[in-house]
Amino acid sequence: PVKHGDSSEEKNTEKNKKRKRVDESKNNEDDKVGEHSDETPEPGSLLSGGFDETINVFNLQKHNQTGELKTPNDLGSPLCCSFAPPSSSSTSPSTHALVGLTSGKVVLYKKRDWSVQHVLSGHDDGGVQCLAVHPTGRMALTGGRDGKIILWDLIKGRLAFVHKLPSRGKGKGRKETVNHIIWSDDGNRYAFCYGTKITARDVTSGEDLLDVDLPGRVNQLAFIGGPEGLFVAAACDDGGLPVLEVGQLEEEENTNTRRAIMAIEPVEKVVAGDDRLKCIESVAGGSGFLVVIANSGGVVSLLDLEGAARMMLIDSGDGGREDNDDDEKGPKSDSEESESDADSDEEIEAAVEFLDSVRIGSGARITSLNVWSHGGEDEMETMEDFDGEEDENLSPDDYNVLEAEEEDEKKESNNNSNSNKGKKRKRLCIKQN
Repeated sequence: PVKHGDSSEEKNTEKNKKRKRVDESKNNEDDKVGEHSDETPEPGSLLSGGFDETINVFNLQKHNQTGELKTPNDLGSPLCCSFAPPSSSSTSPSTHALVGLTSGKVVLYKKRDWSVQHVLSGHDDGGVQCLAVHPTGRMALTGGRDGKIILWDLIKGRLAFVHKLPSRGKGKGRKETVNHIIWSDDGNRYAFCYGTKITARDVTSGEDLLDVDLPGRVNQLAFIGGPEGLFVAAACDDGGLPVLEVGQLEEEENTNTRRAIMAIEPVEKVVAGDDRLKCIESVAGGSGFLVVIANSGGVVSLLDLEGAARMMLIDSGDGGREDNDDDEKGPKSDSEESESDADSDEEIEAAVEFLDSVRIGSGARITSLNVWSHGGEDEMETMEDFDGEEDENLSPDDYNVLEAEEEDEKKESNNNSNSNKGKKRKRLCIKQN
């Protein structure tokens, strides 16, 4: 019995060792998978809500539906939703989801088990029209049909600040509806639109950085820009796409300084359904001036608005000096006026560049749009041959690196001429800015 017991203990020890090796190998495989997913990240989850009072959860990697939630009793249907922190502007994973309902309530869900953590009350029964989560995920802004913009503390689950928009109408009893609200990538500024007005504010000081009234109704906004400056692009119901500079409003500002440009001119008639710009979203990474728009005719387009921003920056630097010089010279002739009109037409064409467009089906009515982009190592362009010709996308430092690699390659080929015969030229990978 003692010998049998010893043998069983040895067998159990060997089994445990085998299990340990298997577990270690599985962990190593999981680590490899995790490393691969970090190198090539993909969008994870998608939320959708409808007037059937349900929230559907989709896995975008497996391309299937992973769950369905019913909104809490008597709180209505979801009108808007967002992850917290938002995946588009944060490197940390999303842990919660925020949903605005027709009852005016805002529900904070735990993403782990989709349990309700907080039910936030602040809006009236008109419903929560839009919401935006701060890049840190600690707070959020919501806009309602009751003319209120509310700042929420998501950590403590309570209302932090309320801003009421001025009423309109003869008796001024009609409340404005906040159509859209957004945060800047750094979280220091936010912008919102209602009716035909656009307002951008500084978070720290609370000062207005932009406050304009446009000819047409504004549906959505998007922040664009880079180190040179911050701009707001707007999708309007009249088909127009204005780009506006966001900055401190100076009292003694030059009247000739242009702080806005119409990248796409509005339609000069009663707007048909196909011409209305319903959605606009900025594309993370790249130059910072890429946006995706969608119209009510079912066309989704990728645009580059860097030209419009450049025009405003150039005009701000000139300070309107050219216009003053022209006024001193006297009135222009007809030929000069026609040339200036032609120049303005070229200017409008240069303000926006259509990179790509696609029509969804036979012209579906698009009411919502979300954009995901990745700016990591996947954006590496492989060049089979490099003939030394200049490329305007390359910097002088890039050329120095390429020349050094070519010299090293020549030295190796001279030292090992026999072994290197017929060897293909080394591919040069240049990372696109």
